[in-house]
Amino acid sequence: MGTMICLGVGKMEIDWGKNNIFSDHSVLFKEDDIKQVPYFYANDIDAEDPEDRVIVEYKEGLSRPLSSIKKRLDLLGYTLANVESLYNELVREAELHSIEVALPFKIFATLLKEIDVAKISTPDFAYEFDEFGYDLGEFVRRCIIPEKEIYSRLCHTVGEDRTTVNSDLECFFENMDPYIILRLLAENPSSCDLDVYWAYADLVEAGWTKKNEIVKSLGEGKKILIVTEGSTDSSILQKAIAELYPDISDFFSFIDMTDNYPFTGTGNLYNFCCGLSKIGVLNNVIAIFDNDSAGNEKYEKLKSIRKQPNLLIVKLPNMPEFENFETIGPQGNSYEDINGTAAAIECFLDFASVDFPPVIRWTSYSEKLKKYQGVLQRKDDYTRAFLKANLKTDDYNTSKIRMLIDYIIDQWCNRLQ
Repeated sequence: MGTMICLGVGKMEIDWGKNNIFSDHSVLFKEDDIKQVPYFYANDIDAEDPEDRVIVEYKEGLSRPLSSIKKRLDLLGYTLANVESLYNELVREAELHSIEVALPFKIFATLLKEIDVAKISTPDFAYEFDEFGYDLGEFVRRCIIPEKEIYSRLCHTVGEDRTTVNSDLECFFENMDPYIILRLLAENPSSCDLDVYWAYADLVEAGWTKKNEIVKSLGEGKKILIVTEGSTDSSILQKAIAELYPDISDFFSFIDMTDNYPFTGTGNLYNFCCGLSKIGVLNNVIAIFDNDSAGNEKYEKLKSIRKQPNLLIVKLPNMPEFENFETIGPQGNSYEDINGTAAAIECFLDFASVDFPPVIRWTSYSEKLKKYQGVLQRKDDYTRAFLKANLKTDDYNTSKIRMLIDYIIDQWCNRLQ
């Protein structure tokens, strides 16, 4: 019969493994996500009440809300756009094997976005599951297709023949990545608060695997190194991600600040990016330039170099708040648009945290760019106030730094489009 390990949402199980053959889903969770999760076992298969056919026990497993898993899936490459591409590729592969899948992605996505996960109970078939096991195709045939709304839509799409609907789609779904289903379910408002769980206890107890092979930190190949023009910039981003984005903080790494920061200045970061593009480094890297005169110059130059998909080069985004900013220069005080000339990471901090109005001082003038380079006055004071603040509890305005982190994540997730 074998010992099972299951990945599920609510009572809807979407991936299974047996004994020493199973997929590694540890990337969906963090090491501290250990909780008591449901395990379903066959009981009286002849019982009239379906609930009496299954015994539910709670044991140790990994668990995290689907809304949080969604963020991790995006960073793993399962954005909605990528999921559509993966789905269409599966359709093309199926057609090469004479399997007709008359189910366009938009309809498939709509089905999963609207399905009521609470009504789907894979454990109702637990007695068959124990004896024969399931694959994803069988699951779709037994648990999803029979739903009235879904079946009626499928019949409208692929025809009235139930046998055809079942057999073709079952073959197709046998090879589907379960993360595609998870990511689409995450778009369903009724499913977002449900827990995704990975029930591994039985496998560990039976000796097929060890707990530290299941509960483990994110592998280096999945992590993303963030490099900036200075060590202070990295400290700001590291703190912001750790406190404001704990669900995905383990995806990001930074240079160890105990040693001298190797990329201080626009020129060093530019040379680093050029070097990475030449050697074809395998690590995931995001290089972030300031949105000032010097940063823009180097950023524009880097557009022409050939980059691997695991290297993303971005500059800080333009902000409406920076379009009318107080400045001091050779002509005295004025209000200027500092986007592209003086916007650094410190500009995304809470200006109210320091008893001093934010002011940009124009410093050097570039004949080549025909622009001044600007610097935020007392930027170290803004940085110290940020690093001392408890972003979860203190009255610190994190709206701009949140927008910046969202922008960086969005740029990474959509870099291949």
